[in-house]
Amino acid sequence: MKTDTLYKKKVLFVIDSLGSGGAEKDLVSVLTLINKDKYEIDLLTFNKGGLYEDIIPVEVTKLPLLQYSQYLNGCKKDISFLNAAKFFGIRMYAFASRRIYKFTTKLLKIRRLHPAQLNWQLTNIAFDNLPKYYDVAVAFSQGLPTYFVTKKVNSKIKLCWVNTDYKKANYSTKFDSPYYDVFDKIINISPKGENIFLNHHEKQIHKSLIIYNIISKQIIRKMADEKCDFPYGYKGIKLLTIGRLVPPKGYDLAIKASKILKEKNINFKWYVIGEGPLKSSLEKLISKLKLKDNFVFLGTFPNPYPFINKCDIYCQPSVFEGFGIALAEAKILCKPIIATNFEVVYNQIRNNENGMIVKMNPLELANAIEKLILDIELRNNFIEKLKTEKIETKKEINKIEALLDL
Repeated sequence: MKTDTLYKKKVLFVIDSLGSGGAEKDLVSVLTLINKDKYEIDLLTFNKGGLYEDIIPVEVTKLPLLQYSQYLNGCKKDISFLNAAKFFGIRMYAFASRRIYKFTTKLLKIRRLHPAQLNWQLTNIAFDNLPKYYDVAVAFSQGLPTYFVTKKVNSKIKLCWVNTDYKKANYSTKFDSPYYDVFDKIINISPKGENIFLNHHEKQIHKSLIIYNIISKQIIRKMADEKCDFPYGYKGIKLLTIGRLVPPKGYDLAIKASKILKEKNINFKWYVIGEGPLKSSLEKLISKLKLKDNFVFLGTFPNPYPFINKCDIYCQPSVFEGFGIALAEAKILCKPIIATNFEVVYNQIRNNENGMIVKMNPLELANAIEKLILDIELRNNFIEKLKTEKIETKKEINKIEALLDL
């Protein structure tokens, strides 16, 4: 290894995709703010495209999809016939194995693996090793990135991020344990998240540390000034939620709360920024409850901050979060906040001081929203309190760079 001052450490970041999730947004912030004069950075994803792909810094090298990822993403023209046959065989094997696994676990009533664990167990042989040697390899999410960096990347130092509630995500501790043994450091994004993780992996306590999600006040406030318009020219109370349309985000709870508000003749529209696999079923629930004029999906935007800036109340009805990055962004833009009582929310919101925390049921959520809509003074108190709060992530970038310099 070179020892002169011009040498840049070779660093690899691995994440599932550059879609619209909090981990993806956090990674883009890290890649934007990290000192590119010190590090030669490669980025590997397992899916092409994504909301944040176009804003990856030009100094970061986006690696081409692995051959198996190309196959799964429909890029069959880019791989050989023999590899296509190989991957097809692996998929058929995985399909049959999943059916057998599902039947066996149901029959024997044993705990199932998380889908990411099962998928890796059945298809890991299809993933090629990366040929390049790295000084540091970073799995920026649990699941596939963690398993891949462990088994398929050659590096001096290996780091991994855990950016979810490990317990509620239902990962198998026994399956994950040998993978986490390989890493030099394991990073959680909140104290409660770390406690939850260490309850399952006690022996990793000496490797564990906390690095909060990277958020830049200056960048967010500047981007929030861009022009945007909520549809239909609506002038009443605008609620907003940002997050993928997946079960942990609690959208069914939000829709049912909207039904209660409508029955009370509360004038509101609840807007959602995000896409995901639950969209069709959620739209059916909205139609069934006759809420098409009250609960509106806006899709996704590379810059959601102008919508936060123009909403009246930000709501986070999640079942669980690793770290509520959208909450942090709403706090920066001084928006009155209502959140459900998922475990890590207490790291960000102090109930009835800088926001409201409610139980995870539609009535509690609806009552809190009604109170905040009607009580303008309470809303203004939250806003004034948020204006005095300091959120600075420069020290978090320094922590990351210190890890890369190990």
